[in-house]
Order: sequence, then structure tokens, then C-alpha cells
Amino acid sequence: MKRQILFYTKHVLTRNYLRHRNLMMIVSILIFQMVFLFSCKNADSAGQPSQTSAELKKTDSAEPANPPSNFKHQYAKVNRVKIHYVIGGSGEPLVLLHGFGQNWYMWNRLLPELSKHFTVIAPDLRGMGESDKPDSGYDKKTMAVDIHELVKKLGYSNIDLAGHDIGLMVAYAYAAQFGPEVKKLALMDALLPGVEPVWSDFSSKAWWFGFFARPVSGELVKGKEGAFLMDFWPVVGYVKDPFTKEESTEFIRAFAVPGTTTACFHWFGNFPQDALDNHVFEKNKLQMPVLAMGAEHGSGSFLANHSRVVATNVTEVVITGAGHWIVQEKTDQVQKGLLDFFLGK
Repeated sequence: MKRQILFYTKHVLTRNYLRHRNLMMIVSILIFQMVFLFSCKNADSAGQPSQTSAELKKTDSAEPANPPSNFKHQYAKVNRVKIHYVIGGSGEPLVLLHGFGQNWYMWNRLLPELSKHFTVIAPDLRGMGESDKPDSGYDKKTMAVDIHELVKKLGYSNIDLAGHDIGLMVAYAYAAQFGPEVKKLALMDALLPGVEPVWSDFSSKAWWFGFFARPVSGELVKGKEGAFLMDFWPVVGYVKDPFTKEESTEFIRAFAVPGTTTACFHWFGNFPQDALDNHVFEKNKLQMPVLAMGAEHGSGSFLANHSRVVATNVTEVVITGAGHWIVQEKTDQVQKGLLDFFLGK
């Protein structure tokens, strides 16, 4: 009888858990929102955070950070949005797409060396920093069209392409739509919405996917951009304090441009549509060489096999001793991996 009672209790608890799993997720998100807002309030009152209210007041009207001397800031109207980008160097075009929590400046350490071999183009994606923030168009298929039209406006027909985090998703959507125009593709430390078996497992554990996708999230974070980013960066990082003061200041400044918090969270809110699009894309595997560059303490354990679901020719590089912010955490390894791949035969 005791065994029967235990079995019945376990059965009921399991059934109720599954029934109310979505409710539990919503409650968790609300609790996080309350804790985050409370912590921001305490931080402001104590005057403790290193780059929050005081620095944000200075960065609200600040100009974007300067790229290396052989680069320049430019703007282009493409796909009905204004896209900001930096461009420099010489040679064949290499397009670099940033991810969440950063902007074009995430590539700044790599630009001097990459520009010796390529004409490097590093945009701010739709929704970030100096690029436009429309109400819609944050599915990665549309964001890829933004970049494709920018490439065409600059006069290029074939490019090398790299993307990190959200930029990885946009880069894949670009290659899936315009495959013959992509010579080589580097996918850096993230994953593709809807591509299984990794997507369901990872997305169910990444609590921030749920929080960022909530319609109210942008308003909750607005005005607390510095506190938010400095709290989030270590969540997926591994190396302590990987960003320089200049990098942190620029990322916070770009994220604090009016409308950016809401727009960037739309990137996550569009994951269901991205999954539907990727289910169509993956029916035709990519034919160009693909580099899967994952962090040892990030996507390194799965990114290569994940990429092989959608591509036929995949090379794997694992950035050792790094978390998600691989460009800053292990700059030398990333630079070598990208140059070996894009310059290799």
C-alpha cells in the first residue's frame, strides 16, 4: 500500500508539473523582473554600480566609439531602414555581424588584422545602436535581407560572412537565401532556432530567451541598460571581466540609444518565426565551407554537429578557456581561427 501511495503521488506531481509548466515559466520570469528592478533600485540608491545611471547620462548623447584609423562610419538606406556600419581595409569583402549585448564594436580588436586581408564591413543590426528601430522586421530572414541589400549597395556580389550570437542566426539566414553569393560562412557560438535536437533542449534551459521575448521587457530595462548588461554578461561568459572599460562603455551607450532595448528584445520574440523559416531553409543544405566556432564553455560541445544539420562542409574550431564572449575572452584564438578559415584554400 505504501508503494502504491508513493507511485500515485509521483504520478500526480509529474502530471501537474507538466500541466503547469508554462505557468511556472511565466511566474519565474515575473520573479526575475521584480528582483532585477529591485536590485537596480538598490544599486542606484547606493551609488555602487560602475557604469549605470551616471555614465548613462553621459552616453545618452555620446557619439559612437571610433574604429581603427583606416575605418570610417557610414550609413545606408536599405530594405526601408537606415543601417549604420563601419568599413575599412582592402581586398575582398568580409561582413561581420554582431550579437546581443554588443554592437559593431565587438569586432574592434580584430579589425586591424582582418583589414590587412579584406575590406571589412561591420554593421549595427536592425534594432541596435545607430541603425533604425522599426516596429517590425526582426525575424532573421528579414534582417538578412537588410545586410544583403547593404552588400549590393556597396557594389559587392560575393562575400565572406561571419556572425556571432544573433549575428550567427542572421548570417545563416543570409547564406540560406543567397547561398551562391557567400564564399565562406563562419558561425560563432550560438545556435539556430528550430534546428533540432539542440534547439529544444538549449532553449528550455536558457531562461533569458523567455524573459527577453516578453513584450514588456524593453520597457523594464529602459533606463537601467548599464545595470542590466553588466548583470547579464557574466551569465554566459567564462573569463572574468573580459571587456575593457571602452568596450563596456560603448556597448552600454549603444544599448541605451532610445528604442534599442525594445528592438533588441524583438530579436528573441521572433524566434518562433525564425524556427519556421529555418525548417524550410534546412531542407536545402548549405554548400559553401562553414566554420563552426564554439566556446569551450559555450556552444563548443554541440555547434559543429548542429551546423552539420544545415550544411555539408563544416570545419570545427573550439575556443578553449572561453565562454560566450569569445572575441574578447580569447581574442588571439578567434583571430587565428577566422584567418585560417577565410584565407585557407
